[in-house]
Amino acid sequence: MNNLEARVKHTSLGWLTVVASAKGLRWIFLAPDRNQVLLEVNRQFPHLEWSGKGSRAQTTPVLERQVFENWINAVVGAVEEPDKVWRAPLDITGTSFQQSVWKTLQGIPAGSVWTYGQLATHLGRPRAARAVGSACGANPAPFLVPCHRVVASNGGLGGFGLGLEIKRALLEREGVRY
Repeated sequence: MNNLEARVKHTSLGWLTVVASAKGLRWIFLAPDRNQVLLEVNRQFPHLEWSGKGSRAQTTPVLERQVFENWINAVVGAVEEPDKVWRAPLDITGTSFQQSVWKTLQGIPAGSVWTYGQLATHLGRPRAARAVGSACGANPAPFLVPCHRVVASNGGLGGFGLGLEIKRALLEREGVRY
């Protein structure tokens, strides 16, 4: 089992949890309620043990404090100012198709939106719009892998694992009205 560490931090959109390995960010989750965030982390990663007041959890220490703080600050930056480029190493796993979708998402500039169909066509699989949507839904690192920039071809927002209000807020912060 990989050693993991998690931290919880408040943002203007809600409570953010970041789970990381020594290689990079493994999972990012945001919800309006702190307890909801803690419950979801415990569901996804039951082996993590929380310390103190529940702002930090780990299996064993895996990162220097400043390294993890820099990574968390990149995620918080991506939440607060998604129109800027924020980077941190990722340690996410998925199928080869999911990985190709996630890599393509990282190339969509802030303030731009693609449809699920456009992304599928870009990947050479024009009939795979639903599969693209599923890959976006399985994205373990929203904000740094900006799946909020993909919308439905009918002009609607489509879906977003963290809720459509958060998706709308991120797009509006990038200057896109929905």
